[in-house]
Amino acid sequence: MNQDENTFINPTGLFNPKDNGFSHIVKIPEGRKLYYFSGQWASDTSGKLISEDFEEQVSQTVSNVKTALEAVGLSINDVVKQTVYIVDFTLEKKQILIDVASKEWRVKNFPASTIVPLPLLATAPNCLIEIEIVATK
Repeated sequence: MNQDENTFINPTGLFNPKDNGFSHIVKIPEGRKLYYFSGQWASDTSGKLISEDFEEQVSQTVSNVKTALEAVGLSINDVVKQTVYIVDFTLEKKQILIDVASKEWRVKNFPASTIVPLPLLATAPNCLIEIEIVATK
């Protein structure tokens, strides 16, 4: 492995997280730059919510994350940590997130990840998901 690459670690003493789309640990080599991104949500370019449908919101949110990454010359493969905020979390919403993200978020290694269920997001009325990331280059 290249010493300049991030190392994604899933210890044998913990469950295999790959079916859930994340890694337990990411080690970032010395000298890499960290980029912290504000949470992205299902807004259009004017800042309006594109839909009240959860699946459509996930798709737009992932698209907005990719746009933010591309703006600084990064890709989804550079993401090392994601925090996903979901309003009124259910296992069905988690599965929709996994299904949509797996189509649009193809990566060599999954980032470390946390899902945070909450009753409300401050971004916009009826916003159901927000994704905050940390990336390296």
